[in-house]
Amino acid sequence: MERSRYLLCALVTGLTLVVIAVVVTLSGSPLIVAQTNGIRSENLLGEASGNLEACQAGETLPAGITGIRLSLDSIAGPRVSVSVRSAGHLLTSGVAESGWTSSAVTVPVRSVGRAVPHARICFRLGASVEDVGVYGAITHASVSARGGKGEVLPGRFTVEYMKPGMKAWLASWKTVARHLGLGHAPSGTWIAVLIAALMGAISIAASWLVLKELR
Repeated sequence: MERSRYLLCALVTGLTLVVIAVVVTLSGSPLIVAQTNGIRSENLLGEASGNLEACQAGETLPAGITGIRLSLDSIAGPRVSVSVRSAGHLLTSGVAESGWTSSAVTVPVRSVGRAVPHARICFRLGASVEDVGVYGAITHASVSARGGKGEVLPGRFTVEYMKPGMKAWLASWKTVARHLGLGHAPSGTWIAVLIAALMGAISIAASWLVLKELR
């Protein structure tokens, strides 16, 4: 009886935590692009297997951002740290842990209360077994980014400054579901709804089986 009580308590606690996590996530807002540095990610500026550092000046740090997205490409990305300085003073910084997989990585940073022009942004990659490509646009050497040893890169890397959107995930569920349904055969918003329904049904069935065993 004592064991059954513990198992029931664990089941209820687990389901409660899942519900809380879903509610908290859906009540949050997705990040949107507040501003870019105007550099398109159309050229490969460099490639390295981690331990790469690059900086570029002439950036304007917007107020209220909570993330900085860089056009870095990797199958299994390494740890990425970002810092933004102006006149030698650290304005904000942040770290994205390893394991990201895409053509861009968003690094969470501390929000700054006011916009700061003439800022210098730097990023550093941790050790990696996979090559990481840095993308941006070819520019004149006088305004190009610089490597960790001061070497001139072929151009400037792309930076997107991110902030929370006005709508919560829950308010945008139709748009999210429609995007999740793209690229499938068949395709449609109903696919995302079906997946959510199946996940709910599996959770209910698993909980029912556990309760049945406790009787």
